[in-house]
Amino acid sequence: MTNEINNAFNGAQNPFPDDSPVLVWYPLPDHDPLDRHTWSWLPGSILDQCGPDEWRVVVEVPPLAEPDPSIPNGDAPENLLYPSCFRDASELRAVTVREWQQAREELARG
Repeated sequence: MTNEINNAFNGAQNPFPDDSPVLVWYPLPDHDPLDRHTWSWLPGSILDQCGPDEWRVVVEVPPLAEPDPSIPNGDAPENLLYPSCFRDASELRAVTVREWQQAREELARG
């Protein structure tokens, strides 16, 4: 049933297809998660569309990642767990891969 619902959502024009790079409105570690005025546009990727105007997004910012406690080398870069969130279209910006990479590079420089 879930696939039928998701297929119905994806049947319409989807501005954010699965796996596409986006900038997502999300708080950095030193910002107040309850005060959206302190949040930033951060690089992420669409996991899937879960409603007519809602997407599940992974926020791909290394300072937000946590080690995977279920494996011995959970702190290796390939094993880090990144946060995910639900966002509507107003909290997402479609970007090119190059723009996504630039956003990550700017965050790394501080």
